[in-house]
Amino acid sequence: MPDISEPHTNGNKTLDPVADLSLQRRADQNTGGVFSWWFARFDDGSEIAPYWSQARDNDLRLFVQREGNDILQGAVASMVKWGKTLSWVCEGPERVARRYQSVLSESEFGDGWGTLISKTLTDYYTQDKGASIEVIGAGNPDGPIQGPVLGLAHLDAQYVQPTGDTVYPILYHNTKTDVKHKIHTTRVIRIVDMPSPNENMMGVGMCAVSRVIAASQVLLKLVRYKNEKLSDMPEAGLLVLNNIMPKAWEDVKARHEKDRRRLGHEIWSNIMTLFSIDPAQPATANFVSFATLPDGFNEAEATDTYLNILALAFGVDKREFWPESSGGLGSARETEVMSQKARGKGKGDIITAIERVINWKVLPQSVNFSLDFRDDEQDKLKAEINKVKVESIMGMWVKPSDRGAGLFESPVTRMEIRQILADNVPDYFKQEFLEFDVSDEEELTDTEREDKAYHQVLAMVEENYKSGKISLDDLIEFRLGNLLNERIGV
Repeated sequence: MPDISEPHTNGNKTLDPVADLSLQRRADQNTGGVFSWWFARFDDGSEIAPYWSQARDNDLRLFVQREGNDILQGAVASMVKWGKTLSWVCEGPERVARRYQSVLSESEFGDGWGTLISKTLTDYYTQDKGASIEVIGAGNPDGPIQGPVLGLAHLDAQYVQPTGDTVYPILYHNTKTDVKHKIHTTRVIRIVDMPSPNENMMGVGMCAVSRVIAASQVLLKLVRYKNEKLSDMPEAGLLVLNNIMPKAWEDVKARHEKDRRRLGHEIWSNIMTLFSIDPAQPATANFVSFATLPDGFNEAEATDTYLNILALAFGVDKREFWPESSGGLGSARETEVMSQKARGKGKGDIITAIERVINWKVLPQSVNFSLDFRDDEQDKLKAEINKVKVESIMGMWVKPSDRGAGLFESPVTRMEIRQILADNVPDYFKQEFLEFDVSDEEELTDTEREDKAYHQVLAMVEENYKSGKISLDDLIEFRLGNLLNERIGV
């Protein structure tokens, strides 16, 4: 059985145990020789296979990479890079949290969390069957994981086949061994955009790129049209020549091409000259184009419409992809509402999905994984709300020095104030030491109340330590802090 001790954190972590357990065997493949491939890109006319088939997902990959699809490529890149830059944290008992933080940091056979999330989000946005991640651990490869998770690695979507089986949800084709592996549900993570309710679709959904094919094809045709107009090569159309013999036309073209080669013209060329056979009848050449823009077509408006469709498909604000350069930006409140709505749709959806699968399939119950989804404006707004909460809660507390001769009794004790703060402002006041109910106390003096509450807190701290919710260092820190309070009379 491979070593499943805590991963090293000195920068020299061994990957052999994780690589040996992976079904992909990417980390130890033979690299002793030099290999070459020729890749041929074919002009498919932007046609995509009908929904759904493996061919469709393959077409979607090529469609995104298609020359001229610049805005769609930028949109996908923008969403992927946003996901890579999100900070994340593992919270729980220090030793366990540190161990799994190392596992996530060393994902993708040591390339790191950023590489894993980049590949995962690329598949999520461009593949109808979504993204798949291999969960690596000990035990029979055809069965459930035994022991803790040791690593995570992206599974190339083109080699993943959904099965619809809850126990073995996918088949993975290992091209290095030419073997198809059925992967147990504990060994794979699937994240799918809009999974179909049709049971026969086996969990296949509809990705963002799949939702913008028609609009993207229009922009692709526009790019092709402009390239043909700007190119020195003749565009598709009908050329009508008057008062010019065919032989003379061929001779003129031949001399023109010869001059281009002699002068080294690859894009622009010199002027081609035609002479009329009969000086009384001038030579004319009329061209009828096979492709023209519709009447009233406005490229700026078409691009803006496309950006709105992209934003709708990805579930974000259009300004995620394209800054506003003209026109009114709307009121500050309108901008804030649009931003909040966008965060609650596309970005919020993928954030929730990632957090859920990591917490459910990778981490033990004592550790929680979360992504920081807030921007500066959200942080500022949350800080202002917390400030109002703290001031309102502290307004219920009357210090002993201000109570006078019993005329201004405080409605709550110091420990009750701490409980209320922990319940309502958890960003600043954590719950670990305050998970007890003080609302049902019997009538006691302030000193008796605080003594009883303190013993309840101490008992809760010790219980949390025994159950693994807090570390020994936290327990010692709490006891020393209270001892210090007693010494100075706080």
